[in-house]
Amino acid sequence: MEGQTGWKLRHIFRNKKVNQVDDHENSSPKEIDEVNFDFNVIRNDKPADYAQLEIFHRAASPIMLLGQCFAVMPLTAIWQANPRFVKFRFKSVQMLITLLFMAASLVLNLSMMKFLVKIGITAKNFVGLVFYTCVQCACILFIDLARHWPPLIRYWTRVELIFNKPPYEVLKRSLSQRVRLSALIIIGCSIVEHALYQTSAVISYTRQAEFCSKFPNSTMGGVSFENYIVMNYSYVFQVLSYNRFVGAYILLVAGTSTFIWNYMDLFIMMISKALAYRFEQISDRVRRLQNEERVPESTFIEIREHYVRMCQLLERVDNALSSIILLSCANNLYFVCVQLLNIFNKFRWPINYIYYWYSMLYLVCRTACVFLTAATINDESKSALAVLRRVSSKNWCVEVERLIFQMSTQTVALSGKKFYFLTRKLLFGMAGTIVTYELVLLQFDEPNRRKGLQPLCA
Repeated sequence: MEGQTGWKLRHIFRNKKVNQVDDHENSSPKEIDEVNFDFNVIRNDKPADYAQLEIFHRAASPIMLLGQCFAVMPLTAIWQANPRFVKFRFKSVQMLITLLFMAASLVLNLSMMKFLVKIGITAKNFVGLVFYTCVQCACILFIDLARHWPPLIRYWTRVELIFNKPPYEVLKRSLSQRVRLSALIIIGCSIVEHALYQTSAVISYTRQAEFCSKFPNSTMGGVSFENYIVMNYSYVFQVLSYNRFVGAYILLVAGTSTFIWNYMDLFIMMISKALAYRFEQISDRVRRLQNEERVPESTFIEIREHYVRMCQLLERVDNALSSIILLSCANNLYFVCVQLLNIFNKFRWPINYIYYWYSMLYLVCRTACVFLTAATINDESKSALAVLRRVSSKNWCVEVERLIFQMSTQTVALSGKKFYFLTRKLLFGMAGTIVTYELVLLQFDEPNRRKGLQPLCA
């Protein structure tokens, strides 16, 4: 999008006003902050009350603050209403928490790797290693994003101030409602998924221990926390020896890793909701012009200027976020295939079926929601086209033609390092890829499924 968009913005928009905007936006963040200390659109504007504005920073800050409790996005002053106070510091409590978690999860990752080398790698026991590796990579990418976040969120807020004043209106569902509701749904569903996983593991262990302990030669002791941890996380004890603190440490790291694993998709959805909201405001303004008998050319110049600003913001966000998007898509593709493979297996206890079916449905729905939410950016950026093409001859001007051309030819969407763009077409392409991979995995796993269940006390 960088090359194509940049070329079009340089050659299509010759208007002096738009060129001035481009020069302003291409300035370094430090230079712009020094000119507009409080991000006011006009130097003479009154200082903004950020606590009352409908901006992404205010909408997302509670969710980002929650993420910091789980070692994600190590930023300081994220709770401040004014994004000017948001900073990234290596010497901070947030960064210390992130580094401690990464060190703790690295121990589990290396333990899993050593264990797999010892017993041999298969498609099913490889899942844990992929999971912890994805979480480690996500932490590194979120640290890199946090480094670039302060200038990005300040730039974002400057653009958003335009849409917090007339003629733009707050839409039916506010930005905060859209961002927070989607986040709460993902968090709630992920909590249920993790709770079902732990319940399935505990019930399976309890029943196995109760049944096998009846045999005189059984090496399995009674039901205890120690035996549960040693049985379900045996790979960790290739490196560490057991004690209660180690058991609590394993559960804490596993739970935090699950949160981060879900947070990648949650964060992409929040970003997508916020960007799509602003494009929807532009489309809403264009639709309201239908009822006006005479629309001056300056109105279309202003609309096009704001549309250019949003495209530049999207490109800047995409440059910062595209690595996380690439990791998230690869992660979702792999785990959807794995869970689809698991539901064809036989299990001993009903709770196992409940967990695997819920987990599979949750993963499929979460993946679809990420793609569809991100695709709304592209949809909303083009939603005003039909109205613009019906502009009457007395209101028609070269600015309308330029705006139509930009909307219809430019790909306005988030991407995975420019390899692909998150649009509705990509969702169907990914679904086809999943079906293909799943058929291959089922063929390779056929011998294992024919063997059936292993003896319970083997």
